[in-house]
Amino acid sequence: MDPFSYLSVLTSIILALGITRLLSGLGRLLQDRSHIRIYWIHLLWTLNVFLYLVLNWWILFRWHSQQEWSFFLFLFVLLSPTFAYLLTVLLMPDPFEAGLDLKQHYYNNQRWFFTLAALLPLIDALDTVLKGWDHFKAQGFLYPLTILLLFALNVAAARIRDERFHAFFAVFFFFYLLAFIAINLRLLG
Repeated sequence: MDPFSYLSVLTSIILALGITRLLSGLGRLLQDRSHIRIYWIHLLWTLNVFLYLVLNWWILFRWHSQQEWSFFLFLFVLLSPTFAYLLTVLLMPDPFEAGLDLKQHYYNNQRWFFTLAALLPLIDALDTVLKGWDHFKAQGFLYPLTILLLFALNVAAARIRDERFHAFFAVFFFFYLLAFIAINLRLLG
């Protein structure tokens, strides 16, 4: 087994735990739907984080050509999946209680959720630089602007409780993920 295959196992486990938490949480929501107040923004962020986890798993493969691995590089590669997993913990309440209001749950966790989410674009930028300056430049001039925009929107979402802003950001991020997948499909495929 090559070093990448060996090291990617733990990363895959963390990502799979996040996916499992989201899917089991959605299953619980379906089971207990008559006793829970559903909130569409919460559900859209659940979908967003699910897509992010799957995309993160797919993009992890870009490290396959890395020949030399240090413990610190491995820890760095674990950062994004770990923070993404923590987002799933903040999204899905445990335990699910009768009368649960997902809107209240969402806003109770909003500050921590978006503070952690704000770190993800910064980790992505550092990840891109660590793959080489040529790789960073190959992302194009929109890449740094996108990183800054996502960072700023997450910081704002951590501070702003306005429902219209959160609705906008949830929808914006969903379409951002879809556009990212569509534009990079040939690179990811």
